[in-house]
Amino acid sequence: MKIEHISVSRGKSYKQCPYYYKLKYHEKIPNPGEEQFYFVYGKIIHKIAECHVQEKGKRSLNEIANDVLRGKIEIEDGKKAPPLPIDYKKRMPSHIRAIEKLNKSIGCDGITEHKFKYDLQSPNGKFVTGFIDRIIIRDDKAWIIDYKTTKKGPFRENRHTVKYDPQLRIYSRVVQKEFGIDPLNIKAGLYYLEDEEVISSSYDEDSLVRVEQELLEVYDTIFSHDPDQVVGTTGQHCQRCEYRDMCPFFKSSQRRVFWDGDLNKIPRT
Repeated sequence: MKIEHISVSRGKSYKQCPYYYKLKYHEKIPNPGEEQFYFVYGKIIHKIAECHVQEKGKRSLNEIANDVLRGKIEIEDGKKAPPLPIDYKKRMPSHIRAIEKLNKSIGCDGITEHKFKYDLQSPNGKFVTGFIDRIIIRDDKAWIIDYKTTKKGPFRENRHTVKYDPQLRIYSRVVQKEFGIDPLNIKAGLYYLEDEEVISSSYDEDSLVRVEQELLEVYDTIFSHDPDQVVGTTGQHCQRCEYRDMCPFFKSSQRRVFWDGDLNKIPRT
């Protein structure tokens, strides 16, 4: 299949369902429906946090949030924030307070939304790309912060699983290579705004080499996958998939034969 670059999220999408990857990234079929709102909400929160650091805390987070929600600040180029559903309106104040608490603790400096394009197999152009929410560099040390709006639950990383988190590991690799910082002097963390919890880790050189190899393996697997042989993987994730109404694998998985127990409905031989 076609692959312009890999990212941790694209790799996860392919592993979860190769057919989804084919539709979205190989055939580049536009989203037939509306974007899931939790994605949109994440963009809103990230924009508020980004602007507060860029402005060095000169304006309050609430002022910036109002500008984002009123459309004075776009959440993406050419895209304004839509109205918040009631449940997100209830959650936002605590998320704003969590960002405020963090910035009061560590300051309002740092690099925001750092865009990277890192060659996993130089000079062959097998790139991993992405954005790092925030990087703070002080002397020979660096801190990576990734804001998360995820609610409490089994899908969140914990103090054990974060040691193997591919996203934080590749972020650490990028910071190591671009800024020349020893990996053991890089602290990478997920900041869960819902309950102001930081889950963080540092990664040694072996771990960062392995994450490159893991991503390169996924890259090569996608590249070598014949698009005509791609099969969908069905499961609970199908309920959140924007392509489910056009997916033959989802449709076939919904075909069930139900019997109400009436013996007269059994065909005679």
